Amino acid sequence: MIKVHCFVSCVCELLKKRGIDHRPYYFGLWDADFFVDQQGVLTYHSDNVDHTFFKEWYETLYGIRLEEWYEPLESKSTNTQKLVQLVEEKRDDIHVMVMLDLALLPERENKFHHSPFPHYVMLEKTENPEKWFMFDPDFRWEGCMKKQDILKAVQSPHVGGGYVFSGDHIRPPTDETVDAYFRTCMKEKTNPLTETVQRIVDMFWFDEDYLLNELGDALKQLPVLAIRKYAYEHAFAFFWFKLQFDETEFDNWCDEIEALEKGYKIVQYRAIKLAKTKRQADYDQLCEQLKSQFEREMKIKQQLIHYFEKWAKERDQMVNKVKGGDDERINLYDFISK
Repeated sequence: MIKVHCFVSCVCELLKKRGIDHRPYYFGLWDADFFVDQQGVLTYHSDNVDHTFFKEWYETLYGIRLEEWYEPLESKSTNTQKLVQLVEEKRDDIHVMVMLDLALLPERENKFHHSPFPHYVMLEKTENPEKWFMFDPDFRWEGCMKKQDILKAVQSPHVGGGYVFSGDHIRPPTDETVDAYFRTCMKEKTNPLTETVQRIVDMFWFDEDYLLNELGDALKQLPVLAIRKYAYEHAFAFFWFKLQFDETEFDNWCDEIEALEKGYKIVQYRAIKLAKTKRQADYDQLCEQLKSQFEREMKIKQQLIHYFEKWAKERDQMVNKVKGGDDERINLYDFISK
C-alpha cells in the first residue's frame, strides 16, 4: 500500500481486510487540504484541520460512520483517560484511531525528521497492561510499545484528534457513489499545491515583509505534501482494473506520477539554493521547475479524466442496455463548469 495520508490509510485498513476496494477513497487526495501560516510557511497540519469531508464520504461510500471521540474543548488529561478507556474496554470489532506526535517516539521511524510530527495511528491493548499494540498503516509499521510512551505522545500540545469505528454496516461502494465522489473531488483546472508554492516563492522574492533566506524553511514540509500525489496511482489502478487497458500503459503513468512527486524535491532544493544565492537566475530556474510540475500534473489529471469518462460511458451503456433507455449523462467538464 502506498504511503499517502495517515488518516486515510488508517480507515482504509478495515476495507482491505474485508476485501472491499479502498482505491476510490483516494480520489482527490492528491489535492487534499494544506495550510499556509501568517509567516508564509507551508504546513500539512493545522490546529484547524477538519476531516469532515473525509468522514462524510467514507460513510457515503462504505456505510461506515466515523465517530469523533476526541473532545477539543476538554483537557488533555480528560481525553487521555477517554482513550485509555476506549482501548482497554473496546470489543474486537471496534477500531480506535488517535493523533499523536510521532517525534516523541524515537523508536518509530520519522523519515521527514519533523518535530512536532502529528500523525494518526491505531491502538490495541495487549496481555501486558504496560504495553499497547500500535498499528501504523501509513508507514506500514506495527508493534508493541510502552503504554506511557504512547500516552505522552498523545498529550503533546501540538496534536489533538481521534476516531472510533466498526465495520458492522460496511458495504462496497456503488458505481453511482464512486462516480459522484470523483466528480466532487476532481479539480481539473487547478493544481493547488504547485500554485500555492509559486505564491509563497513570490512572496519571499518580491515582498520585503518576508526574508528570502527563510524560503527554505517555509517549504520544509513540502515533501510530506508531495507524497499525496501517489494517490493518483490508486485512481489509475482502479480504472486499470475496470477498463483492462494495457499494463505498460498503467506503468508509464505510474512513472509520471513518481516523476511528479520527485519533482517537488527539485523544487525544494532550488528554493533552498535561491534563499542562499538570492540570484535572479535561480529564481527563474525555480519558477521553471514549478511550471514543469504544473504541466505534468495537468497531463496526469487529463488522462485520469479520460479514463473516468470512458468508464462512466461504458457503465451507463450497460445499464441503459438493460433498461432499454438512452444515455443522458453529462460529461465531467460540463459538470465541473456549472
